[in-house]
Amino acid sequence: MPELKPVIGLEIHVQLNTQSKLFCSCPTEAAEPNSACCEVCLGMPGSKPVLNKKAVEMALKVALALNCKVNEEFYFSRKTYFYPDMAKNFQITQYEIPIAVNGEVKLKGGKSIRIKRVHLEEDPAALVHEAGISQSNYCLIDYNRSGIPLIEIVTEPDLESPEEAREFLDSLLNLLRYLEVFVLGKNVLKADTNISIKGFERVEVKNVTGFKAVETALKSEIERQKGLINEGKKPVRETRAFDEVIGRTKSLRTKETEEDYGYIFEPDLPMIEIPKKELEEARKKLPELPEQKIKRLMKEKGLSEYDARVLSSSFELGKLFDEVSKKVDAKLAARFLSRELLAILNYNNKSLQDIENPERKITELLKLLQEQKIMEKAAKETMIKIVLENSEPLQVAGKMGWLAKMSEQELEKICDKVISENSKAVQDFKKGEQKALNFLLGQAARAAKGRAEPRLVKKIIEEKLKK
Repeated sequence: MPELKPVIGLEIHVQLNTQSKLFCSCPTEAAEPNSACCEVCLGMPGSKPVLNKKAVEMALKVALALNCKVNEEFYFSRKTYFYPDMAKNFQITQYEIPIAVNGEVKLKGGKSIRIKRVHLEEDPAALVHEAGISQSNYCLIDYNRSGIPLIEIVTEPDLESPEEAREFLDSLLNLLRYLEVFVLGKNVLKADTNISIKGFERVEVKNVTGFKAVETALKSEIERQKGLINEGKKPVRETRAFDEVIGRTKSLRTKETEEDYGYIFEPDLPMIEIPKKELEEARKKLPELPEQKIKRLMKEKGLSEYDARVLSSSFELGKLFDEVSKKVDAKLAARFLSRELLAILNYNNKSLQDIENPERKITELLKLLQEQKIMEKAAKETMIKIVLENSEPLQVAGKMGWLAKMSEQELEKICDKVISENSKAVQDFKKGEQKALNFLLGQAARAAKGRAEPRLVKKIIEEKLKK
């Protein structure tokens, strides 16, 4: 059989961080279900939509950051369908002329994922399956979500694996954070995934929330489609849902075509025009983006490309580095943040948001290390306590006795013992091997249990080795 190669395209729906809905003044946050609705977002007869200017400005920022061609004139359209989540039986979206087209996102290896279009639309209501999609015999509807501003970012089918899709989503989310149009933990990002095996029909898996879930849904659907083909069957064109509880997709309905939605221009909204001057102003106001930050950190801070990329790959981490490096050596800050801190966070499944006052605590810790008031091993152990226990650096160092320095007399005794117990290293040093000195310094530091002044230890050992 020929190779069964996956072909993947994504439709990413991003909730914009606005205070009010796309076409009315209802708030985008509400505690009680169905408490933030009005005649517009419920589609009552005679109600008229009014476009949220802030949402257009945010969508424009995203389009420019994705290197899209912005349409200086664009329209809204009605997408007609009958489903409980859309009270007026149509969704106001963009189809014929979206706000922008033809952009790209570059992955780490340099591969370019083409962006077909970026458009604005209103979110439908939320369908709540209390027992999960597979187990529920009914669902509840919360119209608070109806009308919340979304941008939909549609890729070309350039992705070739679930892992590549995950990397693309990570890069896109980081960009949205830099643009400050999306707040993690507050706003919602969902993806409709279009998957096929090359040469066969395409299947859409709708409304997958969470990047891990997207990756799992893609793996599950690819495995299902390959299984059908290996049995001599053909996947059918359909819409499916992903059930996170069982980790599999489930058929919802036969896939509609675009013609089925009966798009027409929205008669209650005019053509929207973005003057050239306003477009140029928006371009000039774009914040520093990840690739720009990488170049700046390499040039201004002297960082390696690796460290610059790691720090720029997370909006929060990059922002933390910018603040910490104002007060301590930039290369020291980069090394500890990109290696020690990230390793501790990833291993313990934590994020920077779990640390209270991370900027102050990490700056304080690295100042202790930079001024050689504590040793590197002590700094690493203190960083663990900062992450896991929200501890104060000075308190940890004081409690562990790392700040109480040994006298020169005490250090001389330790150095004498280290030299007498490591005669081979002493001989190697005298033959000109620098690594031997580093070994002896490490042994002395370990014996001093973090209470040694590194420069003083080096001075003592070097003097004794000259004799």
